[in-house]
Amino acid sequence: MLTLAALVDTLFHILWAALRVGGVVMIAPVLGAMFVPNRVRLLITLVLSFAMLPAVGAVPAYAPLSAPGLLAVGQELVVGIAIGFMLKIAIEAAVLAGQIVSSGTGLSFATVVDPQAGGIPLLGRFYLIIATLLMLAADAHLQLIEILAASFSLVPVGSGGLAFGDARQVADFAGLMFVGALKLALPSVAAMLMVNVAFGVISRAAPTLNLFAVGFPITLLMGFLVMLMDIGAHGSIWQAQLTETFAVINRVLAGG
Repeated sequence: MLTLAALVDTLFHILWAALRVGGVVMIAPVLGAMFVPNRVRLLITLVLSFAMLPAVGAVPAYAPLSAPGLLAVGQELVVGIAIGFMLKIAIEAAVLAGQIVSSGTGLSFATVVDPQAGGIPLLGRFYLIIATLLMLAADAHLQLIEILAASFSLVPVGSGGLAFGDARQVADFAGLMFVGALKLALPSVAAMLMVNVAFGVISRAAPTLNLFAVGFPITLLMGFLVMLMDIGAHGSIWQAQLTETFAVINRVLAGG
């Protein structure tokens, strides 16, 4: 029989779990996107928090509005935000790769205003859509939920949250974004470098040729051809990117 005390205890467990889950939902890819309504985010947070009840374990005995309670609330939010932030950093490599490729192909003239990232080339948005679809196809969202559930045993509620060394690992993890962006953009950058070298040779052979009028359409066409041939290799790159991301998240939650 469900008593009032058991109901209150269950609600407290859900509220403590919702702090960490809410931190992830607030910033993680797809869930934290601007196009997701706040009501949908709240619903996802509550559903996931309820699903996390078996993994939450014991919760602090002090009131959430007390000084120790407020500190624990902040620590839970930091743990959730750190998990979502690392996954977001890994996916943002697509935007950076799109900016690099756009600069070499001339596609940077077409930009879209993103409320989160400001003005970014359309190619960056295209790469980000591909990265998101590959992330969902690789069941990364399910791995995220699994890691979130395991985090309650690795970093129990009210245990003090992440240590300073763990926070340093989160900051150092940002380097993975640049590595992933370089892997994605390197084939296109190398191909466009060869095109520019060819234009340099042509300009020496025919100085009167208007390279801007002739070269710009050719550069765009070559850029599209290189992207068409290179897009099939993105799957393995993102698989390695996500594998490294979840490995680092596990190390951070396990204390190094």
